[in-house]
Amino acid sequence: MKPVQVVMLGSTLCAVLVGCGDEPAPRETTQQRELVDDNARVLLVPGLADPDVYKENDDLFFLSGTGNGWVLPLYESNDLTTFRFKRDYNPSQADPTYDYCFLWAPDLNKSNGAYQLHFSAHRVPNGAACPPAGQEVTTFVATAPDLNFNFGAPQPLNANTTWPRTSTATGCLPQGCNRNIRIDSATYNDPAGRWFFYVWFDRGNNISSFNTAAPGTVYNHAGPAVFATPAYEEGINEAPEVFQRNGLYYLLFSGGWYNSQYAMYYVMADSLPQLTRARAVRRLSLPLKNSAGRLVQSHGHNAIVERRGEYFNFFHVGAFDTAGNLTSRSTYRQRVAFKPDGAMTSLNQVNVRWNKLAGYSYSLDVVLRDGSVIGPCSSVALLGQSNKTVFDGVCRSAGDRVVTKGDIAAFRIFYAINDAWGAFVETPYDGISDDVSLTLPGGFTPFVDLEWSEEETAAQYSIDVQRRDTGAWIGPCIGVNAVNKSLAWTYQGRCDTPGINVPPSNIQAFRVCSAVNGDWAHARCGGAAYDGRSMHSRIVIP
Repeated sequence: MKPVQVVMLGSTLCAVLVGCGDEPAPRETTQQRELVDDNARVLLVPGLADPDVYKENDDLFFLSGTGNGWVLPLYESNDLTTFRFKRDYNPSQADPTYDYCFLWAPDLNKSNGAYQLHFSAHRVPNGAACPPAGQEVTTFVATAPDLNFNFGAPQPLNANTTWPRTSTATGCLPQGCNRNIRIDSATYNDPAGRWFFYVWFDRGNNISSFNTAAPGTVYNHAGPAVFATPAYEEGINEAPEVFQRNGLYYLLFSGGWYNSQYAMYYVMADSLPQLTRARAVRRLSLPLKNSAGRLVQSHGHNAIVERRGEYFNFFHVGAFDTAGNLTSRSTYRQRVAFKPDGAMTSLNQVNVRWNKLAGYSYSLDVVLRDGSVIGPCSSVALLGQSNKTVFDGVCRSAGDRVVTKGDIAAFRIFYAINDAWGAFVETPYDGISDDVSLTLPGGFTPFVDLEWSEEETAAQYSIDVQRRDTGAWIGPCIGVNAVNKSLAWTYQGRCDTPGINVPPSNIQAFRVCSAVNGDWAHARCGGAAYDGRSMHSRIVIP
C-alpha cells in the first residue's frame, strides 16, 4: 500500500516527501572514494534524507535516515566515505501487535551498553489503515543488544508519566505542547547527563530538550511558539543536532519547509541549557536560487561527526526542477572548519572582497580544481562598481551553474573602466574558508568588515579604533546604541559616535568591548592589529 497524501507540520513527514513510495532506499552507494580531498562535497547515499551518523570508534560508523517510509535503512562505514548497506529495520515485523508507517528521521545511539534507534512514525493495530484519521505523528524507540542491530519491537517514551512523552493523540498534552515528543529526536551524552532533544508542534515546529536524569524540567531552545523567528524560516525549527568542541556546545537545526527555504542554522553557548535563540543564530547554509529566483538546491537535517580531530557535516541536499519543485533528496558529506571564536565555516557561502579603483567596474570568475574557468560567474551586470559579493554556490551569469566550495581553486576579479576589460587579479582558495580578499594594484580600502566573538547571552558591544598617526584610541568609535548585540559591523571610515573621520589607512588596531546590562565599567575587550589595507578583521574577546 502506498502512503496517502497528508498535510502536517514538519518537513520530515515522509507522506509528502519525494521518493517515499514502495521502493526501498538504494542499497548501493556511489563508487568508493578515499579521503583525498576532505574539502570536497561527497555524495554518499542517493535518495536518503534526514541522515544520522553514529560513531562507534574512529574506524566504525553507522548511517541511517529517511528511506521509503516503511523501513529504516542502516549503512556501515570504516572511513566516512564508503557506506555499505547493513540491514533494514522494519518495526512492523518486529512488533507482533502494531504496524508502523511514515518512518522518518532516525537517531542511532548507545545507552547503558545497548543500542537505541529512535524514530518518528504513526502506529496502528496490525492490518489497520496507516496513518489513521485523527492521529498525530510521534516518536518511538527500539533497542538492540549489539552491533548486529537486531532491533526489537518499538516502545513509547516515558509512557504513563507527566514528562515529555510519546503521544499519538492530536493536540497538546495537559502539561503543555512542549511535552509532545513528535519528530526529529536527537540524543547527546554529556558528562552532566544524557540529554534528549526533540521537536513539538505549536504555531510551527519547535525544539526542546530534557536531561534524562531529570525529565520533568524541559528546556525550550528554538521555534515560533517561544521565540521570534524570521519569515524565511517559515515557522519551522527542527532536526536538532548537538555536539561539543573546545568547551563550546553547538545546537544545529534546520529552518524552512522541506520543499522550500530549507537550510541549516546553529547557536553556540557554554552549556546545553543556554543553547537557545536568545543567543546569536548563525547560518550554516543558504538555499540556492537561480537567476529567476527559483529554488535550485536546499540543505538540511544534518549530523556532525568527528574523526581524528576533523569534523564532517552529513546532510541531505534537496534537488529542484526548472520550475522550482523538489524532485529528490540525497545524503552528502562535507568537511567543516572552525574560526578562532569557534564559529563554523559555512556550507556554501564565501565572502569575496576586493579593494577599490575609482570609476572601475568589476566581474567575478571562479577557477575550478580541474583547471577550467567559469567566467563570468557574476558579471558586471550583477556586481557593477561594488567591492564585495557573497558567492553562494550559483554562478548566475553562467547559466545558473552550481559550484560547491570544495571545487574552487581560485577566485578571479576582472576590473575595467570605460568597458576596457582584460586586467584581472586572482587569489587561491582552499575550498572551505568563508572569506577571500583580492588586491587590485593601485586600489584603496573602501571599508573593513569586522566580526567578533559572542560573549554572554545579553551582552552588548561597542567598537574602538587606534589611530596610526598618533597611537591614540578613539573609544567608542561606534557606540553601543549603533552596534547593540550585533556580532559584525562594516566600518566605512567614520567614527560615528565622536563624529570623526578616520580612514582605514590611518588605523593600526580595532578593539571590540562587551558589557551586560550597561555595566561598561566592567567591560571585557578584545583587539586585533590592523595593517591599514585589509577589508576584513576578526576579533576574539577573551
